[in-house]
Amino acid sequence: MTGDVRELLPLYALGILESEEVVVVERAIAGDAELAAELAAYQQTADALGSVIQPVPPSAEVKQRLLVSAGGGRFAGFSARLAKLYDVTVERACELLGLIERSASWRPQIPGVSLIDFDGGPAAATADCGFFRLSPGAMFPPHKHLGEEVTIILTGQVRDVVNDRLIGPGEEYVQLEGSAHYLLCVGPEECIYAARAINGIDVGTGGRARPIN
Repeated sequence: MTGDVRELLPLYALGILESEEVVVVERAIAGDAELAAELAAYQQTADALGSVIQPVPPSAEVKQRLLVSAGGGRFAGFSARLAKLYDVTVERACELLGLIERSASWRPQIPGVSLIDFDGGPAAATADCGFFRLSPGAMFPPHKHLGEEVTIILTGQVRDVVNDRLIGPGEEYVQLEGSAHYLLCVGPEECIYAARAINGIDVGTGGRARPIN
């Protein structure tokens, strides 16, 4: 019996025994000074490890990404709409929204404009899919649509300067094939929007191009 109890001592010190096993250990050390001393050594080691290995709390960015990927976060209400826009599952849409909260995901394009691009589902196979972030006052330059483009504003406001239209959070904006315009971020906060451009856009290169690359 003593041999079996000895195997439980390090687990007792770590506090990971079942309640029945705890009772067994405590009864054994109550009547055996040698076992009690051995347990004390294990407990001392466990305490020392606990003081050396301190838990590292996740950063605010990591916590926000985890929250979004689990279906929460500030853009949670857009997950179903983005799943439809990009022809992906709602779970995948949540993962994509999580990229917004990861600073390393953003790829600078021109001053004040950043992009996260990714592949959509089968129905969006010929589309450029991604999120755009514009700083206050930044402009997405003039471009022509080579196919239909659908934009959903997640936060902030942009003005379609050509069509003189202000677009805010939650609004969906559709541009038809052959249309051309440019966007200006207005107001005090940055604008983040989701876009799906069938066949991409032309920013003056004479052919299909991902925006501003």
